[in-house]
Amino acid sequence: MKRVLVSGPEDFAVEEVPDPRPAPGEVLLRLVSAGICGTDLALLRGQNAVARYPVVLGHECVAQVVSVPEGPDPDAAGLRAGEHVVVFPTISCGSCRACREGRDNQCPTMRVMGLSDPNGCFTELLTVAPSQCVPIPSEVARTYGALVEPMAVASHLVGRSAIGTQDDVAVIGSGMIGLATGLAARARGVGRLLAVDRFPSREPVARRLGFDDFTAAGGGALASWIAERGGVDVVFDTVMTAETTTVAIDALRPGGRYVAVASAKPGARLMVRYDDFYRKELTVVGCRNYTREDFRAAADLLARGLVDPRPLVTANLELGRFGEAMTALAERPDRHLKVLLHPSEVGGSSPAAGPVPS
Repeated sequence: MKRVLVSGPEDFAVEEVPDPRPAPGEVLLRLVSAGICGTDLALLRGQNAVARYPVVLGHECVAQVVSVPEGPDPDAAGLRAGEHVVVFPTISCGSCRACREGRDNQCPTMRVMGLSDPNGCFTELLTVAPSQCVPIPSEVARTYGALVEPMAVASHLVGRSAIGTQDDVAVIGSGMIGLATGLAARARGVGRLLAVDRFPSREPVARRLGFDDFTAAGGGALASWIAERGGVDVVFDTVMTAETTTVAIDALRPGGRYVAVASAKPGARLMVRYDDFYRKELTVVGCRNYTREDFRAAADLLARGLVDPRPLVTANLELGRFGEAMTALAERPDRHLKVLLHPSEVGGSSPAAGPVPS
């Protein structure tokens, strides 16, 4: 089978290896599609603080069950060969208070497949614990593939924000996660939905996904642009710089919520003007990854047709063309949002055989 192994910064190979043999208690899965995340690009560059090398890259995937463990296993109950699952990539202890309460993302020992755990999903076949398999309708798997995972991120963010149907929302940083968050927020029936990004090329897809307005302005110009629209009740900040934090605090109406989205680097600090924070009684909401329940919520949104993230896919490629995909993402971030990888058996008539947009 084919897999992507990263041995160190800027050192990867698409290699042929024997098919894996599941250990007792493991599920064998066949990849349907996998998504390339910004954290994957950072790991390849040596810029991901949690990276552990060597590593089979990838943590966003939908797969089909090949085999399930024999004998009684409560975690495997209900899993059947042939059905589709989205892989929950968080590996946690299962016994701490956070895990017992379903908050695996807050486990002190948590690892993430393909990042801090060496066994990722950029591989044609993979083995996982039954508890990492979240069954999804086959139609969702075939139609949306690995887009379930970023929609789970969005579901977590929107859930944490306590968003209401009358709330006006701004998303600062309209990349994959920012736009997916807008989709999830729109499904909640929010009021005005504003998109902000440094790439003007992202405006058409933002409007197609239901955003009401878009700007590529920054700093004071961005603060004025939001103020002209009456401010907002919730800001999702996927950039998390001193500038975007300042703009967000200025833009929020009294009682507003500032939702911090971007992954934190070691030693990162969140600095806010306390006088504005105090005067407007603002709330800061931290968000980290997702829970299993967020995957179920995302799959439900997709199955019911409440969101359609397919416009976010900018390329479909075979797994063996991983290098092309990473080059495109690194060199043309203005042209790409989500690149999906597919196993090698995808036929030539599939969009997976097409060129990388440039």
